[in-house]
Order: sequence, then C-alpha cells, then structure tokens
Amino acid sequence: MGKVLNGIEPKAVFGYFEELCGIPHGSGNIRAISDRLAAFAVENGLRYVQEPCGNVIIYADATPGYEKEPAIALQGHMDMVAVKDPDCTLDLEKDGLSLFVEDGLIGARGTTLGGDDGIAIAYGMAILADKTIPHPALVLVATVNEETGMDGAIAMNPDLLTARRLINLDSEDEGIFIAGCAGGLTLRLRMPLVREKASLDYATYEIRLEGLQGGHSGTEIAKNRSNAILLLARVVRDLKKQGVRLVSISGGTKDNAIPNAATVVIAVPDGKKPDITAITKELTNALSGKEDGLKISVTACSGEAEGILTADSEEKLLNLLTLLPFGPAAMSTLPELVETSDNVGIIRTEGALAEIAVSVRSLIESEKQELCNRICLMAKLCGAEVSRNSEYPGWQYRAESAIRDKAVAAYRELNGCDPKVETIHAGLECGLLIDKIPDLDAISMGPQMYDVHTTKERLSVASVERTWELLLSILAKKD
Repeated sequence: MGKVLNGIEPKAVFGYFEELCGIPHGSGNIRAISDRLAAFAVENGLRYVQEPCGNVIIYADATPGYEKEPAIALQGHMDMVAVKDPDCTLDLEKDGLSLFVEDGLIGARGTTLGGDDGIAIAYGMAILADKTIPHPALVLVATVNEETGMDGAIAMNPDLLTARRLINLDSEDEGIFIAGCAGGLTLRLRMPLVREKASLDYATYEIRLEGLQGGHSGTEIAKNRSNAILLLARVVRDLKKQGVRLVSISGGTKDNAIPNAATVVIAVPDGKKPDITAITKELTNALSGKEDGLKISVTACSGEAEGILTADSEEKLLNLLTLLPFGPAAMSTLPELVETSDNVGIIRTEGALAEIAVSVRSLIESEKQELCNRICLMAKLCGAEVSRNSEYPGWQYRAESAIRDKAVAAYRELNGCDPKVETIHAGLECGLLIDKIPDLDAISMGPQMYDVHTTKERLSVASVERTWELLLSILAKKD
C-alpha cells in the first residue's frame, strides 16, 4: 500500500492511521496490531502492558510543568468491522486496505475503512511519540474486539488504568461530547419444535418480506421503523385463515440491527398459492410514510421441505412473536432520548429448534432488568428457554464532571460556541470501565465519520485536524 495520506495534516496522526490501515485488524484478528502497539511503546521508550486478551496499555510521564495535574487516559479500540463488497478481491484476514482521498474524505476501496476506531489509536500514538506536546501523565488504553462484544473492556485489569479521567475517542460526530450511554444485553430464546409430515396435497411456498429501512437498534430505535420478523409473523397469522401451515421462518443478521427482511416457508393445502393481496394492502396503508419500500412476495418452493410444525408448536411460536415487544419501552426525561428499548434482531428455525435473539438496552439498570424479566416471562409462557449473553453496564450521566468541563471550555475557546453534550441510547466501553472503576470521570468524542461499518465509510480530513487541535487543547489545560 502506497503512502496515500502523505502530506495531509496532522501528518503524524495520518501517518500512524495509514500504518494501522496496512495491518489486518478485523474483530478477532487483532494479534498483529496488538503486537505493533507493543513495539511502538518499546520504540518510544514507554512502559506498557500487553494483556493476554491483546489489550495494550501504554504509559507516558507528564511533560515539564504538568507533573501535578491529574493523569488522563486516552482510550479507543484497535479492531474494526471488516466488511467488503462482493467484487472486492482483498483478503481482510491478510491484506491491508486500499485507501483513497476524495473531496476531503478518506475511504477504502471496496471495504470498510476502520476509522472506527483506528483514528483513536492514531491520535494516541501521535501524542505519545511527540515529546513537545504538553500534557499530564497519560495512559493510552487500546482494547480488542469492541465491535463483537467489548471483549477487551470486559477482560481488562482495572488496576492497569491508573488515570481517573478518561477521554474515549470512539464517537463519530464532531462537536458532540457523549457523557452517558445505555447498558444492554442479548437474550437468546430457544423454543423446542415438533414437526409432522404434511399430507401429499400440500405444496410449499416461500414468502419474503423485504425493503424495510432497518438500522441500528440503539441510535435508530426511536425512528418509527418496522421489524421485518414481527411483521412477517403477522402475515402468517393472517394467512392462517387460508389453512396454511408453518414450515420455517428466518430473518435478521445481528441482534443489535433492526431486521429489514425476513422469510417464511409455508405449506398450503391443495397446492393453492396463498393470496397475500389483503394483508399487503393492509400493511402498505399502515406503514405509509414510514416504510414505503415494503415488498412482500410469494414464490413456489422446489424440492421437498422439512416437515411442517405441529399445530401446538406453530401456535406457541406465533404467539411468542405476537407478544414480544419491539422499540422504545420508555422515554428518558432528557429530550428525545430513549430510556429503555428492545429489538427482536434474529430468528432461525432449524429442525427441532427455534432460536430468537433479542437485544435489550436501558439507561437505568433496574429498567433493563425489568424489561428482561417481562420478555423471559413471555418466553416461558410460550414454552421457550432464555439465556443472557454479552451483558454490559450503562454509563449514567453525572451532574459534575471535571473532564467534561475542561473539554467544553477548550471547545468554546477554539470555536466560539458550546458543543452539544449528549447521552446516547447505545453502548460504549466507558460503561464497562466505569463499572470496574466507579470514580472514573469520562467523556467520549471524535472526528466526523459517515456510514461506519459499511463499505461507504468515510472519515473527514478537516474534522480529524480540528479534533486533533481540540484534543491537544484539552490536554494542555490545567486545573
């Protein structure tokens, strides 16, 4: 990979960022980048710890005149969501990215860019390598596998985080400081299924519901978007009056993504194609202006399908999909902020088992647990078992925050106006770190990025420079 970012300011930041982009570092493939950070510490004469999980924590002493200032941690994650276009020939397990700059934005040809969160690590490396930048004692905390479960933050030894002020650099909207986030977990529902052989006069059809907007189940849960899995269950319930029997249902790709498509296979008596005219008209009318891309299609299946569900199994599964909540369960007292929500993200039926993944979030721990209890009760009543997975705590907004005050003051001096300070209905590693270290005072910030986690991901060059200047200004401010 050539030096595409040469000469772009700030040179040190973009130099390290381009180097990181040359190292494969998708979630779960982090050993090479973890080792590079350890080598960086050695090259710069800095003390470091490389944890067994791959986290790297690097320490820098205060510069002259800042010895008495409170230490600050700079924190980000080293893994990226490694996604590529179907025609991209790169092997993201082995190859670096192919960067380009266009209209002031950095992207990667055919793949995600990994600005989330490679730019955080690049900022930290550039600061620690430059002995002329004034700052208090610093701790660079680079965690692993944030994108697939915040594994690094969960595994981190809290004794290694010697600072009690932390700047998380995993935000994607310039001019906004995050000062709180939701906690969450995934509920995995498992329902046993019983099947029977359909009579010879049954024919099978696939019904596909697609074209919904989908989106992130945290940041976009309040945007009145529909859930393809639950809508399709409604379609099947409506078709029951035509005598259809359920064979299978599948939909969704991630528990934290609102599913935009789902598919069922049904068996129909007398081989008659199911008539979806009425239910399509009903849903199109109900979702007008909300989900105008809705499309429902029916296609005859070829070959022999697995057995149909017994009437009892079918009823229990459809009952559960009717009862499960989706979307905001409660709003916060803060303007336009969701307090508690859930998302029915994935469903699969294979053989004798139906599996459903539900993501639950809340700004308030007790309300998260209460919504989980309700969902578990619904599952139990319908004959399903539930396990809890990937649980992480929230980060409650604090009325008083020294690091937030310092960051706001620095932003005001540079820009002549105040930044936004927000709490978000999504998870950040700050919640896990504060759960381990209750007196940790944190904010989250970062440069402007677009379409993260997709091959359209872009990082603003100008915003990186402005955020760099802001970060240096925060570090230079004395109490």
